[in-house]
Amino acid sequence: MSASPARGALTVALLLYSASAAARVTVGPYLQDAKIDGAMVVFDTDTSGPAEVVVDEEHHFKSPPGVHHEVRVSGLAPGRHRYVVHAGDVTVPPVDFATLPTGNDLDFIVYGDNRDRDADHARVIAAMQKEHADLLLQTGDMTGDAGVDALWLRFFAVEQPLLASVPMYPTLGNHELLHDPTAAHFHHYFSLPGPDAIEDVERYYAFRVANTLFIALDGNLAKSHEQARWLGAQLDGAAADNGVRHVFVFFHQPPFSAGEQCGSAAELGLWVPEFERPGREKIRAIFSGHEHCYEHLERNGVRYFVLGGGGAPLVKQSAHCPKWDVEALRKFESVHHFARVRVRGESVVFDAIAASGELIESVQLDAPKPADPAPPTAVPYHAVEAAVVASNTTALLSPEEESASRDSAPLVRTLAALMLVVPVVWLVFALLRRKKSRKHP
Repeated sequence: MSASPARGALTVALLLYSASAAARVTVGPYLQDAKIDGAMVVFDTDTSGPAEVVVDEEHHFKSPPGVHHEVRVSGLAPGRHRYVVHAGDVTVPPVDFATLPTGNDLDFIVYGDNRDRDADHARVIAAMQKEHADLLLQTGDMTGDAGVDALWLRFFAVEQPLLASVPMYPTLGNHELLHDPTAAHFHHYFSLPGPDAIEDVERYYAFRVANTLFIALDGNLAKSHEQARWLGAQLDGAAADNGVRHVFVFFHQPPFSAGEQCGSAAELGLWVPEFERPGREKIRAIFSGHEHCYEHLERNGVRYFVLGGGGAPLVKQSAHCPKWDVEALRKFESVHHFARVRVRGESVVFDAIAASGELIESVQLDAPKPADPAPPTAVPYHAVEAAVVASNTTALLSPEEESASRDSAPLVRTLAALMLVVPVVWLVFALLRRKKSRKHP
């Protein structure tokens, strides 16, 4: 019996509904935790179902049903490959990527503080894509509010052209905890090397690529003795291992800075002395963000770089930072930027590059570090002096308190001005009364 027109229309409607209900990749794909024989391919779908990653049309790696997929690709020959993601009836366009290098030549990029400024963020990402790096270090504050799902979708949408082919290693900024105190979104989206962390899995970790060791710390746990002991053990191991020639440490809050909030050295008393003590000569640089600017600082033989120019609103140099911040400063630029680091055996070259492509400065990191012009001012570790509180308040506050502090700044300045003006007015009034009383005894 032939189908009725109504039944035919219903069949078409069901087919259209079925097509529209097919799984859709909402985040990614992007690379995590790369190895010399592969990487983790991560992506989210809007409906639960199985997925598959196919590499070079011959290596198949399946993912069980779900909406969040972390697919370990392994067993590949060193070099460049191409992968495709299949989720339900959807196929993501092919993506080219490379396994981590097996020799001692390595190119990596450092950046941070994107903070939902999509246009500026996209300019930085476009400039970074031209570098064809082996991996990325992210110093935190990827979104302005970690508790807002839509902001994470925006972050990955801007970064996807880069993260699909280059593995990114992030750290927790203070905004990764804003309205998300357990860092649930951070743990959901990122599959990091480990579990090296003792106290908080995937909040601090380390990984090695050839002759280079990377150490990621959680600046929100700066007073954790467990993390400090772990850091010391990592640096001791690197010092004793002749195969490790270079060490890079990265975290969000900068120990030294001349930016709007100044440095957080007084709060990092478990770390800074560890960086500066004898036997730490393999540390090539300490990378941070938090301040939305570029800074090059040096102190006691350690180079510090603030790389918070990933898209967030830029800040100017402060005139009110403590002496230890001012003494350490070598260069300050209020510009959106990223850093490129090239390791060639024993040689390490650091280039700070503006989003426009202009070179800000170049530093040979393996060269002997110049001596400080004078003995640096001692930092009051574990004790916050009044000068630090006045100039570095936001570094000591939660994200909510930081926002409230900035919102109340105009009122505070107005009250401070009134406190200065009122005594002067009172003194003038008193003098006038005294002069008048002399004329009319």
